[in-house]
Amino acid sequence: MKTLITKKLTKKEEKILANLPEDSFKSFFPNHNRDFLRKEKRRLINKPKYSPVVKFLLKAKTQKEIIKKFKSLKVLKQNYEGYQLFTQRNNYNELLYVFLPIKLEKFELKPKIIKYHLGKNEEGIEQPYVLAQLPKFKKEIKIALLYDVHYGHHAHKQEKFLKYLQWIKNTPNVYAIIGGDLFENALDDGRGMTYDQDQNPMTQFDEMALLLAPIAHKIIVSTTGNHENRTYKKTGIDVMRLLADKLKIPYFNGAIWLTIIANSFKWNFFIEHGRGNSLTKGGKMNNANRPKKYTGLIHFFISGHTHDRVCESETLVTDDPINCRLVYLDQWTIVAPSFLGWENTYAYRAGYPPFAQGGVSAVLNDDGSYHGELT
Repeated sequence: MKTLITKKLTKKEEKILANLPEDSFKSFFPNHNRDFLRKEKRRLINKPKYSPVVKFLLKAKTQKEIIKKFKSLKVLKQNYEGYQLFTQRNNYNELLYVFLPIKLEKFELKPKIIKYHLGKNEEGIEQPYVLAQLPKFKKEIKIALLYDVHYGHHAHKQEKFLKYLQWIKNTPNVYAIIGGDLFENALDDGRGMTYDQDQNPMTQFDEMALLLAPIAHKIIVSTTGNHENRTYKKTGIDVMRLLADKLKIPYFNGAIWLTIIANSFKWNFFIEHGRGNSLTKGGKMNNANRPKKYTGLIHFFISGHTHDRVCESETLVTDDPINCRLVYLDQWTIVAPSFLGWENTYAYRAGYPPFAQGGVSAVLNDDGSYHGELT
């Protein structure tokens, strides 16, 4: 049996791999181990991009060396994200300067731009209801759905996930909802799921907190998934609650009734992780629509779990108490796709079809209208 290569790549190979889709690995690197290439690509994507000043001063330099390189000491007065300047003297009493990384665990969150109210019943007990007021906007708001990320699984689609995070971070009027299964979080349960991980659960938690911190101020609400509940079932510890507390995001360990207010309009959401293992679109829609039995006027029913992509609307007939007539409203059912590949996963081994591609968003317009959108 041929042994596949796992040795260090050349600089040229690293450059190719960093921009290469996973389905092209075999074409460019036919003799390399696929899992090795996945890990190398993840390392390259996360590799720090230093400014010339920081790169030069990762090792301590004297004033003379800095002036020779940059013609001036003014470069030391600038702020370099993620690094702090330290000054000390060497054995010859010369001043030395060095940039050292800031401890990332102590990240700073941006100020909240969303105003919240959490519902309570008559006895003062908290209810799974969130009223969120978003800043005034023009044209439209898009709400990205971060469901079934499975961070830490060897088949996690990191490139797709990072692009989502950049889109949310850099685009005005784009917000997010966390719908569970952020982590693979596989425990030793006798089913061999831990062997699909390339990071342990604690590392998954720490890295996810760092990835989400830059957009925490734009995450509206969060709920848990069955993968996070693995820890809760064994230990009573809710890892999603710990993450939400760290990032200052409203969180419930089940379904959430969410009302969004913006531009004086309001839209109602029912948010849950999802359920079921149906292989048909109809079965998945039935599972996603089950909450309609016990909910009132909801504009968006949002779930995930099945790793499929569904965006369908039905007409709801209700009364208009002001004008004393019937009105016809769209009720959107959205099932969010995952950030997990298919090859060499439990789904592949069990004979399930490949997971849905692309994405889906809830769109709110500045005239009060709304719709689901495939992306």
